[in-house]
Amino acid sequence: MKLLTVPYIKQRPELPSGCEITALAMALSYYGPAVDKLTLVRDVPMDDVQVQRNEDGSIRIWGDPEDGFVGDPFDNGITINPNPLKQVADKYRPGSLALYGEAFDVIEKHVADDHPVLVWFTIHHDMPTQRTWHTPSGKVVQAPRPLHCIVVTGTDAQYIYFHDCESTDKSGEHVKVERNHFIRIYDAMGRRALVIT
Repeated sequence: MKLLTVPYIKQRPELPSGCEITALAMALSYYGPAVDKLTLVRDVPMDDVQVQRNEDGSIRIWGDPEDGFVGDPFDNGITINPNPLKQVADKYRPGSLALYGEAFDVIEKHVADDHPVLVWFTIHHDMPTQRTWHTPSGKVVQAPRPLHCIVVTGTDAQYIYFHDCESTDKSGEHVKVERNHFIRIYDAMGRRALVIT
């Protein structure tokens, strides 16, 4: 088992909600010159729908992460999905692959082929709780929480290894999580990934 030598970048303090953008900066930088996360964020498509909340504070209406980043990566933001983030990746390195619904062994094959893979995951590496809201057009958005994005750097029979750009006691370079637990989280988060080739 070898670990991909992906440069490690933290999302904070500049991008407290910009884990996907930071993860993309790490993965792109694996292939050559460093890619700055603050340069990338300017290329990210944004969904500018303003959040509307229910009386209990839960989200009633917000944007669609399939259209662009929902919220503000510099402040209170949520996420962007693989397809719109692929548009940004392709400006720097054409040919990335947005994956939806693929079993984890597909991710594993790409990592074995020396391609870093962004995976939609959770902060603290715990199982997520479900959360949904509607877009103004009525589409239901699935956004389990606490939503996060990491870069897979290696796998073996027992563990999945990844860079976690947050600033928690579980973040850092080549963090390892027990294999079956990682896959359960990956599945619960909707099996979303972006392969940078």
